[in-house]
Amino acid sequence: MFKTFFIACVVVTAGLCPAVATSGGLGTILDRSRFPAELIIIRGDLDRLMTQSLLSRLERQGLQGRIQSALSGLLWLSQEYETLTKHVVDETFISDAQSLWRDGELDDLRQLVAQATDLYTLNLEIFKASRASKEDVERVSEIDTTLCQGCHVLSPGSPLILPAYRLKDFASTMSAHEFLARLLSGIKGSGETTLANPLTLGDVRGFMRLYRPSLD
Repeated sequence: MFKTFFIACVVVTAGLCPAVATSGGLGTILDRSRFPAELIIIRGDLDRLMTQSLLSRLERQGLQGRIQSALSGLLWLSQEYETLTKHVVDETFISDAQSLWRDGELDDLRQLVAQATDLYTLNLEIFKASRASKEDVERVSEIDTTLCQGCHVLSPGSPLILPAYRLKDFASTMSAHEFLARLLSGIKGSGETTLANPLTLGDVRGFMRLYRPSLD
């Protein structure tokens, strides 16, 4: 059981290779959500990179590496999204985003990604915190207490590339949409867990209820 839920300790810290995560406990629900969720995460990481002055050099390095990796994986994710949703993605947007990143045009890149999140939207209804059952909340609360809080102890300014921030504080710095996106796609972890998101639909709803009960 510990191995199954170890990843919960680091579930909202998006890994350096987000595009390789597979379905795990969420099945095709995650498959359909991965591309729009990744767009939301890129936008959030750009916001932090551009506006948070307290970040250490290594934190900034980690954000840059994560954005670079996410942009590199967008084409693969968009093809998965197209196959499952029949919603055609303009691949020109992806190549333009990658070019803007290479050229250091962060303002334009942020605007382009924000426009894409409006076009390729994350289906929020199924993940609403109000849908979490009593059992979901109890299970997730136990995971959070026994595992998550043991790893997520750091604050911005930590001298690490990908620090595990306190979940309550980290969740409060972003929209509920972004927190949900990180629950769906933000997988880091051990060699046994990096290739799959082990969270079930009930787990995601439970974490939303625990940290971001309203979708703003």
